[in-house]
Amino acid sequence: MFSHIVIAWDGSDHARSAFEYGLGIAEKFQSRVQLVSVARHVEHAETQDERQDSRRQARQFYESSASELVAAAKRRGISAELLVVEGGHPAEVIVDTARSVGADLVIVGRRGLSGVTRFLIGSISDRIARYAHCPVLLIDGFASPP
Repeated sequence: MFSHIVIAWDGSDHARSAFEYGLGIAEKFQSRVQLVSVARHVEHAETQDERQDSRRQARQFYESSASELVAAAKRRGISAELLVVEGGHPAEVIVDTARSVGADLVIVGRRGLSGVTRFLIGSISDRIARYAHCPVLLIDGFASPP
């Protein structure tokens, strides 16, 4: 049913919960897992060099924080890899990447913003769920893996 699962990875505890949940699904369906991170420059970066350095640091963080997860997946017999994509709004990048790699499920950790905060700044997970070409599983809080 699910042969290729994309899991949004930002290094947060919510993303880790989504990953653990995703591994449970991947085991059941013998799915391939792809962690997707979006390396963006910090907003206060003014020069091209600062923006480039900021994206490089983000890439290093995602590669470092995800290496343990990819290894854990492989120990469980699950094909897993990290894809770090630079630039853009995280929701758009994750949706576009999921489509381009042929994912048939996207899993996202959800932070559970309050109604007012979600209204003012939006929710990345809600945007992914709204625009993805395939089913999206939102892991709210610290759900137990299946």
